[in-house]
Amino acid sequence: PAKSANRRGNGAAQSTASVASSTAASSSSSSPSSATSSLLDGTKFGLLLFGLSAGALWAYRIRLTAIETYGLVIHEFDPYFNYRAAEYLHQHGPTKFFTWFDRMVWYPLGRPVGTTIYPGMQ
Repeated sequence: PAKSANRRGNGAAQSTASVASSTAASSSSSSPSSATSSLLDGTKFGLLLFGLSAGALWAYRIRLTAIETYGLVIHEFDPYFNYRAAEYLHQHGPTKFFTWFDRMVWYPLGRPVGTTIYPGMQ
């Protein structure tokens, strides 16, 4: 009985040691995979940030094309006129809007808004 208890004791000690070593090995093996995962997440974030920045820069350059080509001139898509036209349409209704002769634009001639405005702009 003493020998069998001793054997059981040695076996228990050996199995405890093997469990401890396998736990240590598994915890150390999970660190490199988590480091690789965080590196991949950082790379994805960097690529996403680069793509968004490049897209924003490209959009800004497209918007500046008219200024680079023609200079600082407001062309036919004048936002202030469109605002005034929408305000006039709201205050006076569509019948008066389409017969409106605006003397504040195209100075000194004025502009017949109803016949010269772009479709869909009213």
